[in-house]
Amino acid sequence: MPAPTYSLIKVKDVQRDTLILDSNGLRAVLQVGGINLTLLSEKEHNLVINQFQNFLNGLDFYVEILIVSRLENIDDYLKILHLRLENEKDPLVKFQLEEYINFLEDYLSSHNIMRKAFYVIVPYDGIPLASAGVSSLFKNRQKAAEEALYVQLQQLETRVTYVSQALANIGLYVQRLDTKALIELLFELYNVNSKWGQIPKAIIEKLSQIKYQ
Repeated sequence: MPAPTYSLIKVKDVQRDTLILDSNGLRAVLQVGGINLTLLSEKEHNLVINQFQNFLNGLDFYVEILIVSRLENIDDYLKILHLRLENEKDPLVKFQLEEYINFLEDYLSSHNIMRKAFYVIVPYDGIPLASAGVSSLFKNRQKAAEEALYVQLQQLETRVTYVSQALANIGLYVQRLDTKALIELLFELYNVNSKWGQIPKAIIEKLSQIKYQ
């Protein structure tokens, strides 16, 4: 019998704003805003590049950079425009709004609007529980596992803080994905035909309650 699709995803749980892998490794995901280097002067451009280079050279652990291009979902934006059109009293503004909406809908009928998102994945692969020395401190195996997870989460948090501050110092917007956002990201990565941010809330709520073993 073929294995289910989720068996290909090496994530066994998502909790405390962290991906927990089958190998018990931890991953935090930071969403990072971009900088349009073409708008910077040569001096500013070189400064940003040098700061980013110094950031990479200063790391004593690896990070992964993920770039995702997906179909943008502007359905909500169109709904707002239609609502504004219905309530607009000024004939000139109403005409301009109608023309703008028609232009957008006509453009979307033959073009795809893409959104590019940037992520930095911060890892922590701790010592396996069997060799961590914590099992002897607890008679209850579950307690030992929880204690080991807590220690590793603290180590991961230290790395996340360092990376976040270093990127912010370059002038980049940084936000750590919470548990719900991590589940949404995983869903969208494995359902590439859906538009960004178009996942039904019921699916996310259901996925949030699942623990993959």
